Amino acid sequence: MRLDYGTLLSNSPIKLSMGNLRKPKLQEIADISFPRFGFYELLAKLTPKQYFNILLGEKGKALWEDISDEEKEKMSTYKLILSDEGLRDGYLEMINFFFEEKVIFSHDMFVFLDSEVVNVEEIQPQMIKGFINEDNFTQVMYTIQQICCIADKMQEDISEMKFKNDKARKIYEKILKAQREQKENLDKKANKDLSLPNIISAVSTKHPSLNLINVWNLTIFQLLDSFNRLQVNAMYDIDSARVSAWGDEKKTFDAALWYKNHNDD
Repeated sequence: MRLDYGTLLSNSPIKLSMGNLRKPKLQEIADISFPRFGFYELLAKLTPKQYFNILLGEKGKALWEDISDEEKEKMSTYKLILSDEGLRDGYLEMINFFFEEKVIFSHDMFVFLDSEVVNVEEIQPQMIKGFINEDNFTQVMYTIQQICCIADKMQEDISEMKFKNDKARKIYEKILKAQREQKENLDKKANKDLSLPNIISAVSTKHPSLNLINVWNLTIFQLLDSFNRLQVNAMYDIDSARVSAWGDEKKTFDAALWYKNHNDD
């Protein structure tokens, strides 16, 4: 499910079947540290290949090369969570950061509770609000990616798509996999100018009302939306000054550029 512009722009939590997904403010991210939050973002997009090549280091890279293509096709991030206690603990910490409810791991599921429970054995059925399991894990992670502004626009919820047959589905999945791997390679060359702390600094300096005192109340999406608007407005100001001085003989000036919606494309 792709979230609309208004939903992403607001401060309100997103109501999902298992609980309320918060949009953390920049101050909350700073409190846990930007590197820690970066780890949460890595988990939100983690693939089996990244698990072996990034989280397990050189040993993991060798293990990945030894795994057959058939086994790789059957592998999923959730299966890795079930087999790796350390990875599971990382996801539990991350999910608790993003959701309002208390979340524990029990019976191979992330279980959402409506009250603080110290002893797992004390849990009563009426305390359980929902859960994340292998069936809905990918969709929940994709929703988290969207509020963190790290989701690929090319990504779709395959479970909601209709295919003529199973062969068509597999072809689509292979294409999507190739696109994701290409995107991963580009992400490795990510511009340090687009790091979250640097964007916070840039927006605080350039924005007419945001500064290093109040910028911390923004969500990531609100910050990046302001950042993008500032860039568009800078282009608009340059173009309008040029047209004012030299005219617009070729009719290329777009007077509506400053308020155009580039988020719901």
